Amino acid sequence: MNPNEIETQLAEMVHAAILKKVEPDTLLLESGLLDSVAAVDLMLAVEARFGCTVPLTEVEEHLHSIRTLARYVSAHC
Repeated sequence: MNPNEIETQLAEMVHAAILKKVEPDTLLLESGLLDSVAAVDLMLAVEARFGCTVPLTEVEEHLHSIRTLARYVSAHC
């Protein structure tokens, strides 16, 4: 799966979690779009769909935006 396809799937997952469409570079945590519960739900969905987990110590770093999360998934899943 290429990075653009991953980004598209992640955007759909974020949309399902927050019921709002966001751009790939939109700040997810810092903007308050994702709260801690939504972040955990999204990480569980990433694990289920892509088969990899984001270490708890790195969640904030990789949940910066859809694009940063797509880079992580592309490199680690």
